[in-house]
Amino acid sequence: MKKSHIAAALALTSCMVVGAAAVNGLPQSVTATFRPDVTLQVNGTAYTIRDTNGNEVAPLLYNGTTYVPLATLGQALGVQVSWDAATQTVVVTDQGGQAASSSYIGEAKAKEIALQHAGLSSGQVTFFRTQMDWENGRRVYDVEFYSGNKEYDYEIDATSGAVLSYDFDAEHYTAPSGNQSGNYISQEKAAQLAQDRAPNATLIKIQFEFDDGRAVYEGELREGRTEYEFEIDATTGNFIQWEQDWD
Repeated sequence: MKKSHIAAALALTSCMVVGAAAVNGLPQSVTATFRPDVTLQVNGTAYTIRDTNGNEVAPLLYNGTTYVPLATLGQALGVQVSWDAATQTVVVTDQGGQAASSSYIGEAKAKEIALQHAGLSSGQVTFFRTQMDWENGRRVYDVEFYSGNKEYDYEIDATSGAVLSYDFDAEHYTAPSGNQSGNYISQEKAAQLAQDRAPNATLIKIQFEFDDGRAVYEGELREGRTEYEFEIDATTGNFIQWEQDWD
């Protein structure tokens, strides 16, 4: 089966949770189970399951069927997934000429290539973040890690493994000993802190980032024509930034 046909089939399967939860065309709430023990592998290559903001998430189990985000399926199958808000449509686009998913080197290999190029071992790395992305019509892995007070950013060709670009910056930052992602407040907690400041606003987006070596949650809320942008320290839960703009 061709790549585009596979993507379309999986896209339909993943959207069925909406259809199964709808009555007379109206969305209804359902109860589903997060399954962090379920992993995704396509043609022998393992993929980290992420939402549209790049945050790692667990698959959902509903009525005996497992659902994963379309964004992840798009990455695994070499297609681009977008959302048309005007028509409420999920759009899956074949990138034309792009290599099949089986030819991607995988996240683990991209990390290894970046570390070798930097002359570092995994034991010398404090924070490590890898995500597949599109760059000028080409699949790449964006790799970010920290060693001492330096931040390293790499862009690795997802098919050939070539280092397309890299840079490192010295940061005024020392990683706290043993502070791994489990010590951060959850995304749900960060979202609630922001919502408490603007209780009538709707959360538009929130994502985990590293800003100058500090783990933060960045996001946006909207209430009518008022837009709120925030940045929350992922370790302490303190607000680093809170801006209110009239659109």
